Amino acid sequence: MDIDFVFWNLVGPVLRFPICLAVIISTFTNLDLEKTYLPLVGFSTVLSFGVWLNGRFKTRGNWVPLDQMKNATCVVTGGSSGLGLALVKTLLSRFKNAKVVIVDINTPQIADPRLTFYNCDLNNRLGVERTLSLIKKSHTKVDVLINNAGVRSKYKTYQTLQREEVDQVFQINVFAPMRFIQELIPKDPAKCQFYCVTVASALGVCPPAHASCYGASKAASIAFHEAWTQELRPGDKIRTLLVTPGQLSTKMFGGFVPPQQFFAPLVQPDELARVIVENCRIGARGEISAPLYANFMGLMRVFPYILNHYARRLSGIDSSLPSAEPH
Repeated sequence: MDIDFVFWNLVGPVLRFPICLAVIISTFTNLDLEKTYLPLVGFSTVLSFGVWLNGRFKTRGNWVPLDQMKNATCVVTGGSSGLGLALVKTLLSRFKNAKVVIVDINTPQIADPRLTFYNCDLNNRLGVERTLSLIKKSHTKVDVLINNAGVRSKYKTYQTLQREEVDQVFQINVFAPMRFIQELIPKDPAKCQFYCVTVASALGVCPPAHASCYGASKAASIAFHEAWTQELRPGDKIRTLLVTPGQLSTKMFGGFVPPQQFFAPLVQPDELARVIVENCRIGARGEISAPLYANFMGLMRVFPYILNHYARRLSGIDSSLPSAEPH
């Protein structure tokens, strides 16, 4: 059990429908809360309407759901392992008419007639351009692009990182995804729909010690995604989704036990993949942050310095990563 389970299964329902708690208290205690029933019902009505309206606003405009498209093409970078592999499997299982393209340096260990694999080292700029050219020649259109591929530098202080390590992290995490977007978006965005997912990280919002390079690259990824999204014209049939997960239960940040797991549980790739793919299906705009704490990491920036200092110490964020690679 963790804070996410407690919130979504206990606290959340009570906050959304407090009338239930009021009725229980009135029934089993001497407290008379009947006068609060009507205001509480009104509160729940307004809140539920706000949630519904927000969902409708995210999907406003004309859009063909992915499961209703006859020949959808989905490109997933870094699709051979981790979250990327979970995304590929979910796309193939949910959408029988969809073709999935994996771009990765490692060969995927799955086989499907609807699956195409392009071996590409995203750290090689010429290789990126060749792969993009091949994709455009082989596929007349791309309906979904999930920029998922990522790499981190070694667990070191910034002073001990080599320039080549920094360049590699930014090339794979920032520059390659930008090129994929630039080349694969429709030539006429007012007629052809296109859905783009940027898988960033909560560490791009609040980076810890020993992950300065990785955190900076994800911060750049977030900034680019948000700025580019605002450049899209109202008539364009292009929608975007930003994903900022906490620590995933994958190999990238494996090898050590993270602190405060009750408040900061690991994110399971299969569960996150299902949520992302559902957003791809309906074309929902916006952002996904998981687990619960990832939704509030931006608040660290508005805290007074002393609160920020002790919040980081209490959370253990700056002592969570090892100072050297685990064996």
